[in-house]
Amino acid sequence: TLFPYTTLFRSLPFPVTRAMGSAISARAKASGMPTMYGHFSTFGDFYEVDSQIEGHFLERVDPHAFDKTIRKSLEGRDAMKVLYDHGQDPTIGNKILGLITDLRTDDVGPAFTVPLFDTSYNRDLAPGLMADVYGSSFRFTVEDDTWDRIPRRSAHNPEGIPERTIAEARVFEFGPVTFPANPNATAGARSTTDEIGRASCRERV
Repeated sequence: TLFPYTTLFRSLPFPVTRAMGSAISARAKASGMPTMYGHFSTFGDFYEVDSQIEGHFLERVDPHAFDKTIRKSLEGRDAMKVLYDHGQDPTIGNKILGLITDLRTDDVGPAFTVPLFDTSYNRDLAPGLMADVYGSSFRFTVEDDTWDRIPRRSAHNPEGIPERTIAEARVFEFGPVTFPANPNATAGARSTTDEIGRASCRERV
């Protein structure tokens, strides 16, 4: 690999959380809490990673990259956690937002459904979730990948920088984030992994 760290973070800038999924709207209304559903990643879209920790390259996710991690999560629903801001929020911390009731892949990417627990911290998040003002991010390790170190210049890669395809990834957690990094913007792609990596290093010192 191009970097010494194995735990990575990727974010989606567009809203991927919604309120009141129709399949479980009655349950949501009974508890008074919304349900999050959407995708925590997308398939096949190249995006630029320009990171002090990871390096500089284009990356995309294979449509089968999450198959194994989703199967394991379905066997034990608590294997994958749903957190706000990767558990870094000073008020909410590592409190779990809800249990994953549905997790599968479709043509877009890995799709989730998470009814929120009826808690004070979720009640604080609920208005923003219903207004679609949050993005989504996930933490993972790369179990298998392929590289084209010297690709031809193309419309999606005019500079001809290395291209990586994630063939298999293990996901540990996902959830809404206040400031989602735009994977198509260099500074945004750099900020998530680098910032959390530096914070982890500071905590260990």
